[in-house]
Amino acid sequence: MSHDIKLLTLISYKFLPAKLGGHLSHVYFHNAVSTYLESIIAGRIENDPSSEKNLRFELIPVFRSQLGTYFPFSHSLDLVSIIRKRKINALMCSHPYLGPTGWLASRITHIPMVSYSHNIESERFRSMGRKWWRLMHHFEKWVMRKSAINFFVTEEDMIWAIDHYGLSPKACFVSPFGINLDKIPEKNTNAKNNWVKKGVIEPQDKLLYFVGSYDYQPNEQAVIDILHEVLPRLSKTNMAYKILIVGKGLSNVLKKEIEETTGKVVYVGFVEDIRDVLDAADVMLNPMSLGGGIKTKAVEALGNNIRVVSTEDGSKGLLQEVCGKMLLVSKDGDWDTFTQNIVLAASDKENIPDSFYAQYSWSGVTEKASQEIKKIILK
Repeated sequence: MSHDIKLLTLISYKFLPAKLGGHLSHVYFHNAVSTYLESIIAGRIENDPSSEKNLRFELIPVFRSQLGTYFPFSHSLDLVSIIRKRKINALMCSHPYLGPTGWLASRITHIPMVSYSHNIESERFRSMGRKWWRLMHHFEKWVMRKSAINFFVTEEDMIWAIDHYGLSPKACFVSPFGINLDKIPEKNTNAKNNWVKKGVIEPQDKLLYFVGSYDYQPNEQAVIDILHEVLPRLSKTNMAYKILIVGKGLSNVLKKEIEETTGKVVYVGFVEDIRDVLDAADVMLNPMSLGGGIKTKAVEALGNNIRVVSTEDGSKGLLQEVCGKMLLVSKDGDWDTFTQNIVLAASDKENIPDSFYAQYSWSGVTEKASQEIKKIILK
């Protein structure tokens, strides 16, 4: 499909093959936005576009060494060449790290720069105890203030940036991580029985799960909280349950702790087809206490009509009014209420409202984003 508007997006790290939620969000966003404008990504040379079928965006290999990629202005002239050759209309930085490089290229070529922040990075680093969070605060502020418009994945992030970075509210918009669904999907009715046949759960068990990549500290902390805070409380209830911990990279220490739960918690590692979990699950656990931004795993669960029990931190970016009774939230650190919500969620079946898909479908999310990008180009 031919478009008059061409968007060049800078993504500093390898995201293909897409194995993590953030990787998938890039694929889904740019596939969907390609309905409304031509999407071109300047990315790492290590990306493997053959790993994903039916990509609707173009991928240009630009960034090479890890250190060189993040050095300010290091690839600005490469980007200038692409912008002029391809007649790019706007440049978008996904995360602030390539902000100076993108800014210089946009200044030379007289096109607007857009920022798309998946988190407030300085606050994420601060919550994780990173010593350089103050430096990131000033760097991130500079990038956002140099951008014509800023997209944020949550309203909380947008309001925080307006208040702390002095951004114009008129130049800030919420563009949440979405889902490739527009209605409740049909499920494999044998999915839960397949887990029974594998000996992982019993027929009467409620299937609870958490999914993540455990080389990321907030996800590892969530597993620790499940084991140390949720499990002891859940064991005092009368509910029959199993908790699946899904994803790769779990430490040997946590694997050993899971083995000591005598089967109440099961580490299944990486699952080739996540539908094997989504079609069988009763409740998704979202006990996040670190990090920031919207949790893609929670959006995925809700879109698949699975009730989500979450901390306040884990529910950031999720609009309660479109989630209905499918999202149960407790205050951070209130593990008694969190556990009570698990029992409630497992016993009371609701359906996700249609309004959820209107808010979070990728087609709707990217249509709104593309409209704002077109406005600044046509000014």
